This record gives sequence, C-alpha cells and structure tokens, in this order.
Amino acid sequence: MAGALIAGRPVLVIPAMLGAAAALAAVSGANALNDCFDIEADTVNRPMRPIPSGRVSVGEAAVVSGIAYALALALGALAGGWSFLMVAACVALTALYSASFKRVLVVGNLVAAVLTASIVVLGGVTQGKIGPLAIPFVMALVANVGREIVKDIEDVEGDARAGVVTLATRFGPERANTIARIVTVVLMGVVAAPCFARLYGLGYAVVAGAIELILVWQLVLPSRSPEPADLRLHAGALKLVMVMGLVAFLIGGVGA
Repeated sequence: MAGALIAGRPVLVIPAMLGAAAALAAVSGANALNDCFDIEADTVNRPMRPIPSGRVSVGEAAVVSGIAYALALALGALAGGWSFLMVAACVALTALYSASFKRVLVVGNLVAAVLTASIVVLGGVTQGKIGPLAIPFVMALVANVGREIVKDIEDVEGDARAGVVTLATRFGPERANTIARIVTVVLMGVVAAPCFARLYGLGYAVVAGAIELILVWQLVLPSRSPEPADLRLHAGALKLVMVMGLVAFLIGGVGA
C-alpha cells in the first residue's frame, strides 16, 4: 500500500488492496515452503517452529504453501495483468530460493533481499507507475542484504549442520559481521543521497536523520564475536529502518 501511495495520487485503491493481499499470500506460501526445506537447520536454530516442534507435518505445510501460492496468483490476476506477472515471478523465485538459492553463497542473501524489496514495487505496478519507487527499492534492497547477513550469523550453527553456505559458515561470524557493518555504511549513504540531491522535502530529511542515528548506533555495537542479543537488536533495527524509510518517502514528497 505504501508503494501505491509513493507511486503517485490519486491511488487506484482496489488494485492496490488486491496487490497487498497477493503479496501477503505469496509471503505466507514462501514461508511455509521454506520451513519444509529448513527442518534440519531449524531443529538447531529454531526448534519451536511448527515443523521441528512436531505441531505441523511437512505435508501439511506443503499444502498450506500451495494454497497460499494459488491465492496469491488469483489475487494478482485480479489486480491486473502486470501485477499477475510480477506476483508469478516472485512466487517462482521464492520457490527456487527455498529449494536451491538460499544454499548458495551470497546468492541467497541477494535473492531474499530482492524479493522483500520488490513488495513496495508491486504497489507501484498496481498503479501503472514504478519510476518513483526506484530509490525506495534500492534502500529496501540494501537494508535487507544487511539483515540477511545478520540473520545468517544468528543461524550459523544450524546452517553449518544443514550444509547451507553463507558468509557466516564460509568465513566465520566475525568476518560476516564486518561485512554486515560495511553494508550498514553503504545504507547510510543511500539514505542520505536523496537529501543532497534535493529529491524530497523536509519531511524526508527529518526521518532520514532519525534513520542515520539508528544506523550509527548499530555501528557502535560490538564488531567482533557479536552476542545473540546484539544480533537480534541489529536485525530488528534494520526492520525498523525499512518501515521508517517508507514513512520518509510518503511524507517527503517527490520533487519537493
């Protein structure tokens, strides 16, 4: 919905709502399918998830995933032809991610980040306008790359047992954390760039300033052998940054 609003006004409300519902269904299907492939890692990293805890079988999760995916495609079709194509592409990519891509060094991080950032673009697709969403997409993409690396550090033990190749399993948590901090610095530049280019109004600058403070705070977190609590804070802060970024674009006004 934020993507539809950022794309421009007046907003075509029904297509935007259908697109949002399609995104929700697609993410639900992707999460259920991902759990089917992640049993070995989740048994170590997150034993209370539905499948490793025994509350849901793999077959039941697969059925839920299939239903959610089908619903996503149907809602995408109702939202419009281009929306359907984008939802279909994302559904296919999430399936490939769970089955293969997430086990490939860096590729899994990039695919997950692209998929998450693409949700805001779908809002623009429902409106027939994606140009204004280029910068929000890049910001969400960089933030999600950083968050994916942090999550990999959290999950290093289970991922190593399951044979998932991540920066943390290949190079160790300390080096992976250093890379995550470099991504944070890049994100700071992405957030600040529109201010220097005067693309948005004062509202964007104020929220962007708050985002930069959060990112600076993240950089002062321990850089070596990060504790689980630090990693959870880092991942949570990047989620908050994404939400604040959408707010910044919504109140900043394009071309202000």
